[in-house]
Amino acid sequence: MRHAAGFTLIEILVVLFIVAIMSSVVVAKLPSFAQSGDFDTETQRLKRLLDLLRLESQIQDTEYGFRPSREGYEFMQFDPQQGGWQSLKEKPFGPRKLPADVRLTAKVEDIGFSLGEASDNNRAPPILILSSGEMTPCELTLSQADEANRTLLTDGYGDLYWQDEPDPSLTAGASDG
Repeated sequence: MRHAAGFTLIEILVVLFIVAIMSSVVVAKLPSFAQSGDFDTETQRLKRLLDLLRLESQIQDTEYGFRPSREGYEFMQFDPQQGGWQSLKEKPFGPRKLPADVRLTAKVEDIGFSLGEASDNNRAPPILILSSGEMTPCELTLSQADEANRTLLTDGYGDLYWQDEPDPSLTAGASDG
């Protein structure tokens, strides 16, 4: 008698069942990967825009401001002819709305401020970016609903850096000596 080599129908069904369970677990986790990607994108965008505007202020010899709100943030420019602050509309500095699960909080010079009061366009924005290269000392924290958060710091003179990373102005000075 000869035995045929191969798998039984039951063995094949068990393997397919295991593969289906594993794939459903992976697919269920995919939205959290996408949300984390959005959060990482927002954190990098905020830092890059602030760095870029800081350079722009020095090149254009213009004063800029940063105004966070509950929904997002906007960049502003001081108009000396009108004597007031104007919202920037052109890309990449146009107003930015954050995803629903991402929150921005700001702490300026050890004083938190109400984001509701900061929306008055006649007042200076809470964070100034000056043509001298200086910036209002602040902490900007982006947080996500699943408790992920990153804090962007500046002392006003040095570069912006993430709280969990070393201050680039300190590491640059150490390598020069």
